Amino acid sequence: MIEVEVHGVSLDLNNTPVLLLREREGNRVLPIWVGPVEASAITYAVRGEPFERPLTLDVIKRIVEALGANVERVIINKMKNNTYFANLVLSRDGALISIDARPSDSVAIAVHMRAPIFVDDALMDAQAKEIAEDEQAKLDELKERLKDTDPENFGDFKL
Repeated sequence: MIEVEVHGVSLDLNNTPVLLLREREGNRVLPIWVGPVEASAITYAVRGEPFERPLTLDVIKRIVEALGANVERVIINKMKNNTYFANLVLSRDGALISIDARPSDSVAIAVHMRAPIFVDDALMDAQAKEIAEDEQAKLDELKERLKDTDPENFGDFKL
């Protein structure tokens, strides 16, 4: 398993949100196309922005904590028909509970609850993109621009 972190959420040429997961110990990025609602949730989780009323991620966190569980990790483990699959791994009373979930939801929960995110080695080898030295500056610039992007710009809706 390769540990990754959210490097950002961007828009592709068709204005579709793309989650960028970068390996912690290397120069590869795994792009995962997500919906606008999911892109906003991930962006809000990364920023840790408070809201007057709890968002879905806050409710999930409260449920997990109320049940005496912890989010141990997220594992993005396969791709089938151009769709990524993930497992949200919880622990409770010494037992691990693995829940099938979309990578976008899993990543948002992991970021919100400060849990590590992993990608299967073979999947990373097959799907990740190597970042060249000159591309690193572009990614850093993109990351800076995204800090000023309103998450609501990922879709035509209001949270």
